[in-house]
Order: sequence, then C-alpha cells, then structure tokens
Amino acid sequence: MQKTGLLLTVAVVIAVGTSCIVSDQMNTLTIHPDGSADWSKFRSNIRSTEEGEKGAAELQRFVAEFEARRDSECVRIREAGGEILAACWVQRQEPYATFVTAKLPGVESLQAFLTRKNDAGEAIVHARFVKDGQRRRLTLKIRVPKEHLDAVTRKPTRDERRQDKADSISNTRIAVTKGRITSARGFAVAGDKRSALVDLSSIRELVREGEGQTQLFLEWKLADI
Repeated sequence: MQKTGLLLTVAVVIAVGTSCIVSDQMNTLTIHPDGSADWSKFRSNIRSTEEGEKGAAELQRFVAEFEARRDSECVRIREAGGEILAACWVQRQEPYATFVTAKLPGVESLQAFLTRKNDAGEAIVHARFVKDGQRRRLTLKIRVPKEHLDAVTRKPTRDERRQDKADSISNTRIAVTKGRITSARGFAVAGDKRSALVDLSSIRELVREGEGQTQLFLEWKLADI
C-alpha cells in the first residue's frame, strides 16, 4: 500500500491509498510574500511492492496516469487552481523517477492545495495564510480521525524506524522568499531562517498531546524591500 500522509508532507494527511507504489520523495514549497507559491516534487526509486503480474499492472497504471497528468499530485494541483509547469521523467524504467513543478497563483490556491479532506468531505488539514504588514503566517490545523490516531501517535521501535527509512524516505521543505522565519511549531527551522522541514516526530507528539488535534505554524517577517 502507498505510504499514508499526515506525517509525510502535512499537505498529505492520512490518505489511505489502494496502490502499492512506493518511492523516495523530496518536496519543496516556496512561498512568496503575496501568498503565491512554487511547488516541486522529485520522486525516485518508484516501484511496486507487489510481485509478478499484479506489480507490473500497477506500474503500467502509474506510467499511464503520470504521462496523462492524471496522477494524484497533478489532479490536486489543478483542483487548487494551480498550473503544472512541468511533469517529466527522470528515469522511465523501473525503478522510475519523476519531477513535477507547479505554480500556485495566490493565497486561495495555496490554501486549497494544503487543505486536505477525507472521503467523507471532512477537513483533516485546514490551511490558512495571513498577511499582516511585514509579517506572514502559515497555519495548518490538523485533525486525525479516531480510526487512525493509534497508528499515527504510536512510537515506532528502533527497528521499525530503520525499516521505514529503508523502504522509502520522504522530506518536505517549506521555503520563504524575501524574509526570515521568526517562529515555528511542528517544523525544524534551517540555520539561515529561510526554510523549514516538516518535523515528523514533533508532529506525532503534538497530535498525541492534542488527542488527535493540533495546530502547526510557520511565521516569518519580510525584509525591507
């Protein structure tokens, strides 16, 4: 089964998939002062965990959907009002590798892209971007459905952590332009204060403490321009 989301990109929260496609992922969301943003996603070592004909069929579907830009990432970008700038192969044979870049034209598009709902239409991540003078703040309110809470908050063993990393690695970075991050919750801020990584262990603990609900944020101040 495809790895689920709350703790992978925060923009991908508890989305239980039917696919057995796995990969390593590097996601970068670059937010501009006006609330528009650029999105890039590099996936490598894309493969199916299924064997034989079933695995081959899954990979064929993956290839067809990606080339038609009907894969979940491209669909989500379009539904948020964004524009796909490029969706190309880095390696078009197993294990596959792809690269996608997109533009989110404004605040509404950014918020829609980061807001996620479950199959019942309930928001499990609600995003809000606020401009206040020279200050900017991105808030992500998270609500984990009860049926997933134990799986999300349970602390994995050392062997489980090692196996999880061996199976696939996923990192999400949020970068800001023309500013420096002043405070954060649920993120590990870079030394230059211009970007932050989603901090999975911190988010897991915040969700546990909040009994399934928590709020993450990044706040930054623009430089004089």
